[in-house]
Amino acid sequence: MRGRSIAGLASLLTLSACASLNPMALTRLAALDPLEIAPEQMSVAAVMPVPLKLRTGDVVLHFAMEAPAPYGPVNEALPLEIVSGDNAPGVSASPSFERIQVARVAQADLARLAAAQAKARAFKATGRKDGKGSISVTIKGGCRDGAINPGALVAEIFMRSQADEQYFLVSSVNLRKLLTDDAIAKLPLCDPRQG
Repeated sequence: MRGRSIAGLASLLTLSACASLNPMALTRLAALDPLEIAPEQMSVAAVMPVPLKLRTGDVVLHFAMEAPAPYGPVNEALPLEIVSGDNAPGVSASPSFERIQVARVAQADLARLAAAQAKARAFKATGRKDGKGSISVTIKGGCRDGAINPGALVAEIFMRSQADEQYFLVSSVNLRKLLTDDAIAKLPLCDPRQG
């Protein structure tokens, strides 16, 4: 039964499928070129309702491209590393009921993302039009460090492609509209040793 609630959380938190975006976010997303983002510069900020919390590996960057060999296919799912929550320019949260967590591509995965981007750039340079690609951020898990109160549980995902820019909203969803109360209540407790 616990596995079912975790699977439910994973499917529910694929936030890109249930996004509610403002026009500025759509403009920023349209201008984003995933082939030109330096892997070490890209980061994600998640605003999670207290007491929900993300751990390293709960946020996943997915970079995919369908293209003929030798360029494709590319299918990289990179678990992001939770690094902080204190410095997320452009992201606001109320500390009494929300928490900000920042995630980035782990040092060990930077080369994988760079190699995937290089393949995609090489394919693009051929001028062929028979390929397609995508980049998305999903939340695949989480934990709780307290009792979950009734009411809305809004989770938001922000992104930036350069360390000197502000984050912009890419997705927002009320988790209660995607999961049953029973599934939310069965989220595992966070390990207190992991901060």
